[in-house]
Amino acid sequence: MVDRYRVWLGAGVLAGGVSAAMLAGAGVAAADDGASSDTQTRASSNAGGADDTGTTTSDTTTSEAKKDDSKKDDATKDADAKGDATKDDADATDEDAEPPDLDASAQEPTKKPRTKTWGIGKHRAPEEDTEAAPASDAAPPAELETEQPAATPLGRHALRQAQPSTYALSVDTDLGSADGAVVMRLAAAEAPPVTPKPTLLEVLNTISTKFYDFYTDAMQFFAGPVRAPFGSTVRVESSTLTIGGHKDVPADWYFPDTDTPAGLIYLQHGFLANASFYSATAAYLAEKTSSVVVVPTLTWNFFDVDNYPLEWPATGRAIADLFTGDRAALTASARAAGYEGDLPTRTVLAGHSAGGGLIAMVGRYMAEAGNTDDLAGLVMFDGVGTLSFLAQDLAKIPLSVPVYNIAADPSRWNWYGDTNRKLDLVRPGMFTGVTIKGGHHADGMQTTAPIVQYFAYLAMGHSSPVDVLANRVLAVGWINDMLEGTHTAGLYDDKTSTWNIVTGWWWGQMTKATTRRAHTLAG
Repeated sequence: MVDRYRVWLGAGVLAGGVSAAMLAGAGVAAADDGASSDTQTRASSNAGGADDTGTTTSDTTTSEAKKDDSKKDDATKDADAKGDATKDDADATDEDAEPPDLDASAQEPTKKPRTKTWGIGKHRAPEEDTEAAPASDAAPPAELETEQPAATPLGRHALRQAQPSTYALSVDTDLGSADGAVVMRLAAAEAPPVTPKPTLLEVLNTISTKFYDFYTDAMQFFAGPVRAPFGSTVRVESSTLTIGGHKDVPADWYFPDTDTPAGLIYLQHGFLANASFYSATAAYLAEKTSSVVVVPTLTWNFFDVDNYPLEWPATGRAIADLFTGDRAALTASARAAGYEGDLPTRTVLAGHSAGGGLIAMVGRYMAEAGNTDDLAGLVMFDGVGTLSFLAQDLAKIPLSVPVYNIAADPSRWNWYGDTNRKLDLVRPGMFTGVTIKGGHHADGMQTTAPIVQYFAYLAMGHSSPVDVLANRVLAVGWINDMLEGTHTAGLYDDKTSTWNIVTGWWWGQMTKATTRRAHTLAG
């Protein structure tokens, strides 16, 4: 409010100064006209002598000149007052002094005609103040070059324009313009990055991943390239298998020496293991069942939930999807491993330890999807359910699909026989497998890498050759019956001993060899 009062007061003073200047200018003009007239009268009177009143021309002229001088002094004072008022108003309204100009007749600098701009509030009205210079025959002097200062806005709005707000530039920036986008990008680049604190799962995953990588790399170093046992007719190749539609995992393929495989066996490793730990077991199954065997390597770090760990139900669902439809992922992996034929449709799921719990989940999800027509059966090598609900998984599998378990003596490795108890609960009165007295958890995990086998025995106990052979005989006999729909006597007696199993298998092999020899001699 005080600022507006000062502006209006300055405007009033300035208007008064203009009025005074106009009056003074009129007086000066009148004095100039009087002087010219007296001069002419004096010129004529000098010719005659004196005027009618008896007063000489010189006296009259002197008296008029004094009056003119008095008027000029008054005009000068008014002009000075006008200048002071104008100076005060210029200080209040930031008006600059007028540039000088040259008068055409007197060849003396005088004020150049200008256009004044009076600013009152936010409305402005132009007012012209021009004086016509008298014509003269003399050549006009060169114009003085002057620089007109830029008009400065008045009031509080002028301060806002002179000092733009940083907040307005940062918030009201037009994002559609290139400059605005640059400003916003620079502001984003200068902002410090926000690093969220890791969750407990991420911390545990980091620690477990480091241990997993170190352990797996060391075991793979000792295992070396995957290979079949000496004297085996099975060809072993490696490739990758895509699960879940996007995750590629290593996979070892075992192809029997036949053009028409009887089936496809999916063999899953257990906890603290990988596919190379089962090279001898997988080769034996492929050769004795004439089936294609695939052994993928999954992470057993159950904190690594994004990469399908061995124990998670999501992994069981992803594996079940491999056997849905045209089984494109399995076919592509077999082609990458050098297999040119069509994969068999009849499928057997097999798994050791935690891998046994995983194939139970796979069987469940295949049953829920209505995809058990080609599922011939499940074989567990001392299977263990870890993070899964093993009893619920087994209960979802149709009773027409056989599920057998070759168990070792109860120990912490097989959760003290927990799988056998759940099989008896879910499938009461049915044959669900055998328990090998004195057997160890590593009986079904046989590899061609001696150092790896030694570490396995060191951790889980040394397996006897008879127990190892009994595991192989039972597994091969059950899988052949599953694929062919037969029932071999002596393989489904849970009261028998490993010696009976081994000798019965040996006698059966001798009988088959004798029969083949007899047919050859007869032919």
